[in-house]
Amino acid sequence: MATIDLTVVAAYFAVSLALGVWAGRGERNADDYFLGGRRQHWLLVGISILATEVSAITFVTVPGKAFTGDWTWLQLYFGSFVGRMLIVWLLLPAFYGGRVTTVYEYLGQRFGPWTRVAAALMFFASRIVGSGLRLLAAGIAISVVFDWPLSWVVVACAGVAVAYTAFGGIKAILWTDAWQAFIFLASAASIVVFVVNASPLPFVDAVEMAAASDKFRVFNLDAHWNSDQWFGALTANSLFLAAAVFGTDQDMTHRMLTCSNVRNGQKSLTFNALIGLPVVVLFLAVGSAMWVYAQSSPTTADLANESVNRICPLFIADVIPPGVGLQGFLIAGVLAAAMSSLSSTMGALSSTAVIDFYRPFIAPGRSSAHYMGAGRVFTVLFAGILTVVALSFPPDNDLLNAAFGWASLIYGSLLGVFMLGALTRSRGHDVLNAVIMFVGVGMLAAVKFVGGDQPVIAWPWWIVVGTVWTFGAGVLFRGRNHRPNPSAA
Repeated sequence: MATIDLTVVAAYFAVSLALGVWAGRGERNADDYFLGGRRQHWLLVGISILATEVSAITFVTVPGKAFTGDWTWLQLYFGSFVGRMLIVWLLLPAFYGGRVTTVYEYLGQRFGPWTRVAAALMFFASRIVGSGLRLLAAGIAISVVFDWPLSWVVVACAGVAVAYTAFGGIKAILWTDAWQAFIFLASAASIVVFVVNASPLPFVDAVEMAAASDKFRVFNLDAHWNSDQWFGALTANSLFLAAAVFGTDQDMTHRMLTCSNVRNGQKSLTFNALIGLPVVVLFLAVGSAMWVYAQSSPTTADLANESVNRICPLFIADVIPPGVGLQGFLIAGVLAAAMSSLSSTMGALSSTAVIDFYRPFIAPGRSSAHYMGAGRVFTVLFAGILTVVALSFPPDNDLLNAAFGWASLIYGSLLGVFMLGALTRSRGHDVLNAVIMFVGVGMLAAVKFVGGDQPVIAWPWWIVVGTVWTFGAGVLFRGRNHRPNPSAA
């Protein structure tokens, strides 16, 4: 890579670090550190949620899937939109009513400590694995372009992200997320613009060729109901998964809780739901554009034989001309997608560790400044754990399917117990809720690991089964009659 491209990458790192330090200056207590004083603007929060949602897996693997296949993954958006709207009107008012710092505090208010701790532990498991996969995707892209050792790249990405996250807390996360969202969206659009200008085919002819090859197909209605490509299965999965991610995962919900009131929190997630469609289309268009270019360029003919994780990085390394800064800008885009997801995950894991475990069980009654310091320590600790997890996965696996599959194992139990709390007044026993949740995860884990590559139930249905099981079994038992009062918001 040419000097100017390396300079662009270095400038991206420098701006990210400086912005994080600037935004996070003046932290005085745990409320500032974890929730930004509950006075952050809803638009900034909405952009931050988008930045976390669009990870390096999105940047690297979604274009690869469009290159080798079609736009079938767009099926996920339709259910996802409905799932987010359910959270806007069902769970956010309950969270604001309880004035919680983490969503698992709500479960403690509604059911008791056993349910709260079980849910927090499941969040740790799902988020550590999922974010480890996202960090690995970024490392693969950078190591392919620079021909650097994968482990070095992963450690460097985690190191920069933890520096500003540990220092500045949620405000540093919000502002660096906004900057990184601009970078990765602009860099993805740059690939499309480059291909349009560099391809020997006129734009209209290129679109017609892709359409004739069925590259723009969205709906797969012909697949079997138990296929991971069937429209119905993906729609059901995306609806339940979106509701779980945006309603039960501290990584996403804690940004919404930084707004001043429930209405602004609802605005942030509604904005995110609306902007999601053009963003997904953009990354699918990147893959289709690369495919069109490859049809008329013998130097890219071998891309079809690569894993979906390597197609986009190899295109950047072999096709994008060095020496003009574009290669560096595209690598900065991959880094931005990775670091925006990574920093928010560190913050969410840290806040959950402090609020749901350290403060109530290890060091109760300490000062707010003490808990802020503990949050910084946990942020660094989780950065190390995420690095280890990222390097433990095989780099040639389909990371997108792996991320969705792992999430679907656990999120069903989380969503089921949150729905139990929101939709009933006195159903759900504290201890039995925890047992039911772990049994649900165990059943699905058996389906995944015993079934191998062809499980009895395809992974899109796992979260549906887990949710129905947890809610259905939990509603059979009576617990205490307590619901946080939404009027408190």
